[in-house]
Amino acid sequence: MYVTRWATAAVLCVLATMPSALAQQATPPAEAGKLPPPAAKYEHVWPRTLPQQGKAAEAPAQALLEWSKQDIELAQARCTALLKGLDLVALPDAPIREGNECGTPAPMQLVSIGSNPQIAFSPPPVLTCDMIAALHRWLERDVQPLARKHLGAPVVRVATMSSYSCRNAYSRKNGRLSEHGRVNALDIGAFVTAKGQTTMVVADWGPIAREIAAQAAAAQKQREAEAAAAIAAAAAAAKQKTAAPQPEAPAPAPVAAPQLPRPSIGIDLPNLAAQLPRPSLPTIPAPRGIGPGPSGPGALSLTPPDRLGGPQQKDAAPPEPPAQAAPLGGKALFLRGAHRAACQIFGTVLGPEANSAHKNHFHVDMAERKHQAICE
Repeated sequence: MYVTRWATAAVLCVLATMPSALAQQATPPAEAGKLPPPAAKYEHVWPRTLPQQGKAAEAPAQALLEWSKQDIELAQARCTALLKGLDLVALPDAPIREGNECGTPAPMQLVSIGSNPQIAFSPPPVLTCDMIAALHRWLERDVQPLARKHLGAPVVRVATMSSYSCRNAYSRKNGRLSEHGRVNALDIGAFVTAKGQTTMVVADWGPIAREIAAQAAAAQKQREAEAAAAIAAAAAAAKQKTAAPQPEAPAPAPVAAPQLPRPSIGIDLPNLAAQLPRPSLPTIPAPRGIGPGPSGPGALSLTPPDRLGGPQQKDAAPPEPPAQAAPLGGKALFLRGAHRAACQIFGTVLGPEANSAHKNHFHVDMAERKHQAICE
């Protein structure tokens, strides 16, 4: 019974391999000679089957365009020239064409870069050869020295988030095509070192200037609102106090006029004034700061005031020292250094400082810029 099963399995395997063998025999030698020779460290396996993605899966078959044979051969030759001699492993993929703009005639699946140590990509992204060459330069020349300096070990793995995707920038319904649609961009979420330490963009970038400025503006707005509320409350209290009925002051008591004696015969008129009662005058205290001077008791002199208005210097609270930003750790220094170095190689570099959409990853692409690269 077991022999029969093995024989049946062997027959099926032979039948399964016959189409492939026939296809290889049907390939003319002249066509095979037109392909460029393979470069070191990567292999050509034209073509490979690539499943339809994104818009291509939804679009009707007749609407899909195909790359011409000449376009494919020129792109393959360019890849051979760009990747020749580079220490990397990349596998050719099938040409990608979706609609009028998405795709590339010679995409490559990037497996790893370098060999001492080898930097693996997880999962392997699909990219153009221009992107692969730029990544090789960035990782070998800049990222590895930064990792050894700030992380204490070289990078052995790059965690990728997105490579080819036929969509507009920021996945908007309308707008320009993203470089991801041209197989010309890569999103990186984390780096892993030989010690097993993971450095994530979202967790280890450190303080984001944009968020710090937003928090400071919100705090200032809160202080202004509290001050306005305090002023409004004080004004309302003053208005309420003014509107309250005030008690009437008692009327002053009438002062009776002195009764003068009636003149009569026998009164001494010249001494009449001395006989009248003398009214008493209230004692008025001397003004503050005025006292007897050196010239006599009647002279005036000014003395310095003992206290001016407002708090004394000893009562004033000392000013608070300005808040000092906490020093960045090794992971943050590594990520920021890698970001700055990428700006010297790629056409676009976006990270946490760019916007909230890139808070958790680096976006790098090879977009052509007229003046200078976008570095945010």
